[in-house]
Amino acid sequence: MLDISFIRENPEEVKQALYDRQVELDLDAFLNLDSRRRSSLQHLETKRALRNSLSEAIAEVADSERASLIEEARQVKNDIKDLEKEFDVLDKEYHETLIRIPNVPSKEMPVGKGEEDNAVLKVWLPKEGYLDVEGADYTDVSYMPQTSFKYKDHVELGKDLDLIDVEQSAIVSGSRFYYLKNEAVLLQEAVFALLKNKLLKEGYMPMISPLLVKEKSLFGTSHFPEGRDQIYKIESFNVEDKNELYLVGSSEPSNFSYFMDKKFSVEELPIKVFVESTCFRSEVGSWGKDVRGIKRVHQFDKVEMNTICTPAKAREVFDEYLAINEWMLQELKLPYRIISKCTGDAGYNASHLQFDWDYWRPGEREFMEGGTDTWATDYQARRLGIRYEADDEAAYVHTVNDTGATTRVIIAILENYQQEDGSILIPEALHPYVGGLEKISHAKIKRK
Repeated sequence: MLDISFIRENPEEVKQALYDRQVELDLDAFLNLDSRRRSSLQHLETKRALRNSLSEAIAEVADSERASLIEEARQVKNDIKDLEKEFDVLDKEYHETLIRIPNVPSKEMPVGKGEEDNAVLKVWLPKEGYLDVEGADYTDVSYMPQTSFKYKDHVELGKDLDLIDVEQSAIVSGSRFYYLKNEAVLLQEAVFALLKNKLLKEGYMPMISPLLVKEKSLFGTSHFPEGRDQIYKIESFNVEDKNELYLVGSSEPSNFSYFMDKKFSVEELPIKVFVESTCFRSEVGSWGKDVRGIKRVHQFDKVEMNTICTPAKAREVFDEYLAINEWMLQELKLPYRIISKCTGDAGYNASHLQFDWDYWRPGEREFMEGGTDTWATDYQARRLGIRYEADDEAAYVHTVNDTGATTRVIIAILENYQQEDGSILIPEALHPYVGGLEKISHAKIKRK
């Protein structure tokens, strides 16, 4: 969340952020509430100080004077109860409003209402390299090459080659679940291994983190309150200690919560971690969209990178993540684009700057989101209490997170590497991870 001092000192900037992020909130009313809350707290503390002084005086005065002081103390006690009730009401409304105020967007973030206003920064093709399309319209893909034959989508390919089964999963689990089979499993694990080896060489710390977290973790990373409808809640009657637990839609809440309420020296930062995990999302609001195959599902796998660092290093980490994303995409020789998310499409309230990298789907002639690189400044750290020692004072760290790869990579590989005979070539960079297998055809993995 934002520093209240920053809000008080920069109301017009915050109002602009609210407008650009399309958050309906009356900042003037909030600042008035803040003023009344502070005044109420001041009165309350004054009365508490008087109560303490009266207690000391009662213990020291003569018996003849004690009765009047006791009566005064009783009245002060009643005043404190009334003031505490007043303050609690104001404090509750204050905090409920404060957590709804989004991060101030970077000057680099385009101002817009929705994804159509996102800015295209780069487009890369395996044979051509970078195209000169910076500033192109987000919805324009006319610069992308035409296919030389009728391309199938990943659903057809997955069924033809016995790689994806969404029919049996619908019987077993319902819609938007899937079975990955045969070489599709090897492909996902190969991409994840390629990326994880890169991250290990770059000094990232591998972790395995919880898939179930308490509300504090989701609130701390700004997935609550605004994203609550995307998260599955576990009923508590079979949960140890009756904890309210939630399935993560990303390993980000678990990973950043590992550092919750801790303070670091500058020398300890940055701390960079990566996690491969299964993620769960309800996809409320998207019912009826992208229902075919494995593009938008309730359960998927992901390799994610998360960093805590000093403010001075945050942009460097953000750029480093993007460079790693591009390295992976170019190693896989997959056509992609980099976009800067606009203010109206920047995801959760913590976003200060956000870039997406999108896979190209040649048969559909559309780009598909592959992952997101997000710089949240100190917005998440304030909620989670993650600090560092700066100039003899405790300041908040900055957090940066990135989607390294997800199950969607299967879509990208199948659709971009399909051949006219219906087979799928395997990206050369993955050959060492799949036992030298170079092609997926109707001849399946040999089994005894």
